[in-house]
Amino acid sequence: MLKIDHVSMVFGGLTANNDVCAEVHKGEIFGLIGPNGAGKTTLFNVISGFYKPTAGKVIFNGEEIQGKLSNQIAQKGIARTYQNINLFKKMTVLENVLVGCHTQTRANIFDAIFNTKRSRAEHEEAIRRCREVLEFMGIGHLEDSLAGSLPYGDQRRLEIARALVSNPKLLLLDEPAAGMNLTEKDILTDTILKIRDLGYTVLIVEHNMKLVMKVCDRICVLNHGNKLAEGTPEEIQNNPDVIKAYLGGAK
Repeated sequence: MLKIDHVSMVFGGLTANNDVCAEVHKGEIFGLIGPNGAGKTTLFNVISGFYKPTAGKVIFNGEEIQGKLSNQIAQKGIARTYQNINLFKKMTVLENVLVGCHTQTRANIFDAIFNTKRSRAEHEEAIRRCREVLEFMGIGHLEDSLAGSLPYGDQRRLEIARALVSNPKLLLLDEPAAGMNLTEKDILTDTILKIRDLGYTVLIVEHNMKLVMKVCDRICVLNHGNKLAEGTPEEIQNNPDVIKAYLGGAK
């Protein structure tokens, strides 16, 4: 589904990604891990259109997407969350998720101005879809609450719901467990597995190794911008280069 083909990203004299290659297969959870400063979020930003790579290609469903705008990439079926929560905090939970439906609507300005039958039908369907996703994420009872008033864990779940409601072909999760307590992390782990079971493909950046090893089918390890290793969770756990990068050589 996604091919990262010799991607490099250079900022002045800093090489954040250096000739990185990886492939994400349809229906899997693919993990992207590495120590701080390894280039994980930079690669996420290249995939989702925030950065144009200095070199290399990003191929999604057979089409090159490097250099396209973020909204164009979203239209093609890639949705993402952010390392730092990025919600409309003065809007309700339901309104935040409705924002994620914009890639699925077909009504135009004329429909909106005159409140046509198509516009009303699409809005009703969007409301139904949003409530369905909120229930799936376990926060359906909070739809009328302001996003900024939610506990941290619920804000994280809301951001995933907003990405999921667009029915993406590829869901990018950037450190979804950051700041969560142990109970919230366990709930999130189960939720990510359920998302995969619904048929979604997931690419996840995460520092919580317990979560990564439980949910990921395959894992790619970055270190100082370079690809260090790729394999199953078991292969990664026993890779001496990975152990050295994380622990300085001690297993």
